Amino acid sequence: MFLRVNGDVNYYLKRSSFVKYFDEHNLSRKSKLYIKKVEKKVNDKNTFTYFKYWILWRWINLNFKLSENFIIKLNKNIKKLNLSLNSKEERFIRDLEELVFNSWRPLKQLPVKFELEKKEKINLIQTNVNVHNFTPEKEKKISLIGKYDCYFSNYNIYLTDNNQRVKKVIKNDSIIEAHIETFGVVISTSKKKYLFRAKNRLLTYVLLQRMIPRLNLRIEETEELYNYFDFWNKLISKIS
Repeated sequence: MFLRVNGDVNYYLKRSSFVKYFDEHNLSRKSKLYIKKVEKKVNDKNTFTYFKYWILWRWINLNFKLSENFIIKLNKNIKKLNLSLNSKEERFIRDLEELVFNSWRPLKQLPVKFELEKKEKINLIQTNVNVHNFTPEKEKKISLIGKYDCYFSNYNIYLTDNNQRVKKVIKNDSIIEAHIETFGVVISTSKKKYLFRAKNRLLTYVLLQRMIPRLNLRIEETEELYNYFDFWNKLISKIS
């Protein structure tokens, strides 16, 4: 994400000469007016646009954090550089906003049709989640159980259809571990492992972080977290 392919061999030489104007370390301190002046000065708008995408990508890799402050700075830099985003990049920002919002927003009780235990409250929901049986011992083999809406309570995770008919219940006290994979979130119980995959693949992890604090999940402390959003980022970093 945030890179654009350029087949011009001379581009890489030109790119190196543009770095003197701004780079990923000082991008946030440069004004929109300054960048416009630089663009007029280099007199090569097409090449300079590729350069701007490259600098933004490097800035993201240098500064990425799952925080509201990062999202604000990212949006400011995109606007400052006058860049257009593709659908994948727009979705990335939406996913970030959803993760940050759910990591701190006050927990409210959600009404449901199905019966709850005494003193049990549903506080969070994730819709359209593909839930799989996960067998890492067999080369990470997965088998789909079904697609569900997942309701998170202080006692259980309820897997329901879109009419809130309960299809499966995973008790919170049976969960012993949860970790992130590039393809989703693996939840380990005392008896088996599940893989939760949804459009926002890391949201399950954030909701578990809120609802089961004893697991000590800290998504913001995950190493190279941005790579979980951009599958090819690690490889591209070695050649760009």
